[in-house]
Amino acid sequence: MAIRFQRTAVVAGVKQQEAAAFAAEVSKYLTETLDMPTAWGMQVGGTFATMHWFGDYANMTDLEAALVKTLTDPGYIEIVAKAKDLFVEGRTEDAIIYLM
Repeated sequence: MAIRFQRTAVVAGVKQQEAAAFAAEVSKYLTETLDMPTAWGMQVGGTFATMHWFGDYANMTDLEAALVKTLTDPGYIEIVAKAKDLFVEGRTEDAIIYLM
């Protein structure tokens, strides 16, 4: 059984282009620098301009190790700081999904 980590965030105002550039940058960094393959996309339908990030892990131990990386890596923290005004505060959600 695998684990999928999904983060969802709602883009603030008309910042879709900036948010998409951020999503691409952070996903590339996670994938290439932290060895955490991450895909992203923008939702079509439902809540307007909602971004999604996805990462798959073999088990919860691997997911936990990955989350620790993000909390302690200065490069990741620097990239995330760029998103300060791109997303609606309080509208970011994380989900952990067991894949069957």
